This record gives sequence, structure tokens and C-alpha cells, in this order.
Amino acid sequence: AAFLFLSFAAHACEGFSTPNSFSSARSANVGVASSVSSTQLGLFGGLFGNKKEEENTDPSIPKRVFEIPCTQIKLGGLRFCLGLYLIGQQGTPVKGSWKANQASEGVLDMYYMDNTAMFSVVLTENSVSIDRYGLTPSIQYQLQESLLLHTLLDEIQALALEGEEVDEENRLLVFSNPEEAVSDARKYLAARPLEAGDV
Repeated sequence: AAFLFLSFAAHACEGFSTPNSFSSARSANVGVASSVSSTQLGLFGGLFGNKKEEENTDPSIPKRVFEIPCTQIKLGGLRFCLGLYLIGQQGTPVKGSWKANQASEGVLDMYYMDNTAMFSVVLTENSVSIDRYGLTPSIQYQLQESLLLHTLLDEIQALALEGEEVDEENRLLVFSNPEEAVSDARKYLAARPLEAGDV
């Protein structure tokens, strides 16, 4: 796993097939997403009752899916852990479904196999955000993105909250609102399918 991450960090684009339109949009938009309100944006548009937003026709402007405010983030360590996690999810649900790419020090990209959209994990010193690029993401993309982001939230929650013996200052991230940070983010995703044993 360590070898995979070193390769991932040192050769971000090597071995990945990244759609040119998204690559261009990604490089042209570092920092733009912070101006997009997470309260305006959600998966499947107005399905969850959100007001219809103004239609975006610029592929270089991402949609903010959700943002988790934090009081502390250790950027290097969190990027390492989430980078390894995303590499491990490239074959979900089938081999070749996703391709991971480290776009910059604080951005991890995930490209879907149908090339209709991608999402970025954006890490700053006080937030973890998800931005989506692509004007017309397919239904299949939206479903698979939602499933993957639910599991990513599980991983983020574990890093932030599990292990009572870990002092707060030693955690990779500390939520501003520990009780509702993850549940609030899930509100912007499609409902998670029940698994065996769920009630």
C-alpha cells in the first residue's frame, strides 16, 4: 500500500486516462469552487426539494456537492489516507469504473469510466469538500458517485472520531460540528441502499 501511494503522489498522472475536458477544467479552476454554496447544490438537482439553480454552461466551473467544516486538518496525513482509500476504490463496482489522480497538494480527483463527469476531493486547512465537474453527468455516474461518496464519508468519519484514546490534537482532522458533520453532508447525496443486517 505504501508503494502504491508513493507512486500515486510522485507521478500523479502516470497510468491514468484522464478526459482532456475535465483535466483542462480542473487546472483552470483551482480555488473557484469555494465560491459555490453547498446549500445550492445537490445530487439529481431538485429531487430533494432544493430550488432550481441557474443552469451552468461552463464546464470549468464545478458544483460543490458538500463541504465539511473543520477546526483542524493535517493536510499531508489526510491526503495520504484518502489517496490510498480512493486508489482502493478504483474497481468499484467493477474493474476500471474509476481512475484516481492527485491533481495537486490538496486535490484528489476521481474520473468515472463513462467520461460524463468526475469529482474532486478538495482539502484545505479548515474543510473537506467535494466538487463535481461535468455539465451532463449520466444517471449511472450519479448513482455510482453517490455510493462512493457515502463510503468516503464513512472513512472520513472514522479518521475524525474513532479511537477514544487518540487526543484531538493528534487526529488527522477535527470536525467543527462532530455530531452532525457527516450526517449533514449525506443530505446532499442520494439515499444509501440498505445493506444486509440494516434495519
